[in-house]
Amino acid sequence: MAKNVCDFCLSEGKGLFGRPATLPDGHHICKNCRSIIQSYGLPVKYDLFQTLVTADPNMQDMIMGAYLENNSPDAAIAKFYPYPAIPLHDGEHCINAFKASITVQKSMIPEEDAVTDICSIRKKNISDIYDSSARTNSERVQGMLYETEVALYFMSQKFINCHRIGYIRRSQNDNDRISVITPDHTYTYMVQHADLFFLRERFFQKVNAAKHNKTQHLIYIKGENEVTITPGVYDIPKSLRPGRYKVTAINDIGLHMKDSIGRVKDYYASDEHIDLEEGGILECTGEYELKWIGESEKK
Repeated sequence: MAKNVCDFCLSEGKGLFGRPATLPDGHHICKNCRSIIQSYGLPVKYDLFQTLVTADPNMQDMIMGAYLENNSPDAAIAKFYPYPAIPLHDGEHCINAFKASITVQKSMIPEEDAVTDICSIRKKNISDIYDSSARTNSERVQGMLYETEVALYFMSQKFINCHRIGYIRRSQNDNDRISVITPDHTYTYMVQHADLFFLRERFFQKVNAAKHNKTQHLIYIKGENEVTITPGVYDIPKSLRPGRYKVTAINDIGLHMKDSIGRVKDYYASDEHIDLEEGGILECTGEYELKWIGESEKK
């Protein structure tokens, strides 16, 4: 008897034509999940990111965790984060490579071509051309958006932008853009499927944390209200006092607060503070100094 349950969304097919199809590997897929996977440009097969894009958002962290329980971090990096065609700096991994565009003022675009390899980028090669606020004399520039552990690069024929990871903003409402907001300027990169961009980023952080024995974390106490945290998972209030903390990044590669019902809030370099709620979990993949500045705003 044919199986009537889709292995991706777990929905049950109804009727003769509503039954899930069988994939070559034996898994079953409904028409809706097949359409979703194809819209992301992913191969139609049962694999991690195929299950993530078809899953309920509240289930995504659990799916990532289950994958890492059954697969090694090194194997996950080799499979999902291969080196791109463009050479990187030594030690960098390519987390994301997406086609992107940004609209800028024509007058800001250099006349000479930019370098074509990330490994060749030096400070003098970075233009950091921001969004155009005018309707006239603007140009939409096509390029590639590359994210590594170190930075976010926009590579185009004429100019290169380079941003700290902490300035990337995430919005659940905008699936067509990656926004970078610094104290001085805004950079809006139009992409397809920004949600996949951030799923890949989040899984890489989990893989990297697992690789470096995330559970073996350390807290360095600097004073009555000041601590330094290293990669690890911190239960609130078991490990850290609940409340608002001013954050100073030492190695800004990931700080996330998960509340008691599983919602995740990412810390950004532009945020004034992070709110650690009782019953939640602080996930750290970098290194940060935290200074307690008051009670939780949601208390």
